[in-house]
Formats: sequence, C-alpha cells, structure tokens
Amino acid sequence: MENETHRLKERIIELETENSILKQQQTKITKAKELYLKIFEEFPALIWRSRLDKLCDYFNKTWLDFTGRTMQQEFGNGWAEGVHPDDFDSCLQTYVTSFDKREAFLMEYRMKNRFGEYRWIRDFGRPFYDLDNSFLGYIGSCYDITEIKDNELKLIELNATKDKFFSIIAHDLRSPFNSVIGFSEHLLELIEKKEYENIELYANIILQSSNRAMDLLTNLFEWSQSQSGRMELHPEDFPMIPLIKEQIVLYKDIAEQKSITITNSLTPDIRVNADKAMIKSLLRNLISNAIKFTPSGGKIAILVVEKQNEIIVSVSDNGIGISKAGINNLFSIGHSYSTPGTNKEKGTGLGLILCQEYIKKNNGKIWVESEPGKGTTFYFSIPQ
Repeated sequence: MENETHRLKERIIELETENSILKQQQTKITKAKELYLKIFEEFPALIWRSRLDKLCDYFNKTWLDFTGRTMQQEFGNGWAEGVHPDDFDSCLQTYVTSFDKREAFLMEYRMKNRFGEYRWIRDFGRPFYDLDNSFLGYIGSCYDITEIKDNELKLIELNATKDKFFSIIAHDLRSPFNSVIGFSEHLLELIEKKEYENIELYANIILQSSNRAMDLLTNLFEWSQSQSGRMELHPEDFPMIPLIKEQIVLYKDIAEQKSITITNSLTPDIRVNADKAMIKSLLRNLISNAIKFTPSGGKIAILVVEKQNEIIVSVSDNGIGISKAGINNLFSIGHSYSTPGTNKEKGTGLGLILCQEYIKKNNGKIWVESEPGKGTTFYFSIPQ
C-alpha cells in the first residue's frame, strides 16, 4: 500500500513537471505568435489572414492605414468592398481555387485606398500550418505596384511610338521621294523627246510630293524634339489674328488647287501669351488637314472667340468627317488616325499628335467634333 502511494506521488510529480513544461512551451508559443503579429503589424507590406472557412480574420496596421478602414469593416468579406468591380470576379476565383487546392497564388487587382483612389495591388497568398502541421488557413502579403504598372504602360507606349516612327520612315517618307524621283525621270524623258504637253502637270506633281516630304520631315523633327525633351517653351505676348492670316496666305495656293475657299471671322486685337512657333505649327497642321479632307469646291472656316480668360480657335471644314472610332484614336501615337485625303493625299496622323504636344505645353486644350459626311471642326484653347 505504501509502495502504491509512493508511486502515485511520483506520478503526480511527473505530471506536474510535464504540465509545467507544457505551460512553458505554450507560453513561448504564445509569445512567439504575439511577436510575429507585432512584426506583421509594422511590416511595410499589407498583410491579411484567413480561416478555414475562407473568411479573413486579421489585417495588419499597414493594410488598415492603406484602406482607411477598421478591422471590423474589413473582417470576413468586408475587404472585398474595396476591390475594383472589374477585378472582383477573377480575384475571388483565384483565391477560392487556390484555397481548395492548398496552393500558393499570385494575383493582381485594383483596390481602393483611403483617398478613394484605385491602386494596383500584387497579392502573394500561401497556405499556413500549425506546429502539428494542421492546416489553419491562408496568409497573404500585398504590395502597391501602381508605379510599376504605370511604367509598363509607358513602355508599351514607347514601343508603339518606336514602331510608328520606323513605319513613317520606312513607308510614308519613302513614298513622296519615290514620286519625286519617278516623275523627275519621266520629265527628263519628255524633254529629251521634246514632248512638252504634260510638263506642267508632272512638275506640279513633283512640287506637291516635295512639299509633302518637307512637311513630314518638319513634323518628324519637331516630334523627335518633343519626345527627347529638347523642345523648349518660349512664351511671348503676340497678336493672334496676324498669325492666323499668315498661315491662311501660306496655304492659299494649295487650297485654290482644289477650289477650296478659306473664310475667317477674326476679332482684331486679340493677344495671347504662348510659344509663337508652336502655335504657328499647330495652325499649319490643322489648316493642312482641313484642305486634305475637304473635296473640291468645299469650304474651310476659321473662327476665334474670347471666352472668360481664354481664346478658342476653331478650324471647320465640310469634308468627309471622322467616325467616333477615328476620333478616339486621333491623338494616340500607337493608333494614329490616318486616311487618304479627297485627292488621295497621304498622311501619317503625326501632325495631330504634335498639335496635342504643343497645346499641352502652352497650358491649353485641343478637341474635335465631327460626323462622317458632314465635316469636322477642330478646336484649341489658349489661356489669355
């Protein structure tokens, strides 16, 4: 009996010792978990955690600071309220599919920040397990990659710009020079044969092709300067009306070849402060385009109006017009809008892109109103 009592006491002591060790281990585990959570709280990434039911039960301080919401608001599926509607379905499908398979995932989506702005988020999610290797749910870390996305879009635009540039050099610039060379050779043959009947016609074609090549080279040079940041702004105070009339005179002969009338309604003494050379080039491109897409016998009207602290210049024609799809691509280098003129004149669409560059540098705006078959009106504004 005494032996059994002694053994029982020893067993009790062993159990108490084991229990003490377990308590110490549990305390260490609890402290370790608290330490990890504390680390997560201050971690620069947005951290989230979900339970076995796929609902989230934890978001770190960085996450809550980013969204501007409370833990209660984000709890469960509350966080999904901040996901962009266009990204929600794919985001949820990736999460649920990976969760069911116990697989790590990587996804990108837009999420609203505390200022109401949608930012691109890259989310790394992975399953996590307890010390006994039992599955507890998922934990994820998110990073704001909006700047990376913006740089990707810029890179795509730069590649499109490069492709467009090479296309212009390879095709559009070659075409007028081929015309000049071809008709010059033909002209020489006619002179040798003393056949002078069509000399004036061919000389006029050579002149038009040369002018087109020169316009294109000028645009290419100015555009390359703007892309490389070498186009400097030199604002000055000058009267707007004489500048417009100067450009009308410049294109008078070209308009007369198509029997196009250019009218103007210009108020005298309107002055602006802008880069005169840029505004001049802008007007040249708009008037040239209007002539190109207006049929023989058509009309072009130039109007200048003062409105509050700006002037608005419009160049209208009764030409072939532009479709809605065409308007959307007018000022994009990757999808520049270019169609043959009414006399099969060729273009690149680069002139309008230059116009947009010029007007932006002068703190103005450019826009267009058009309808196929009913003509087009380009507007640009300049602060007075």
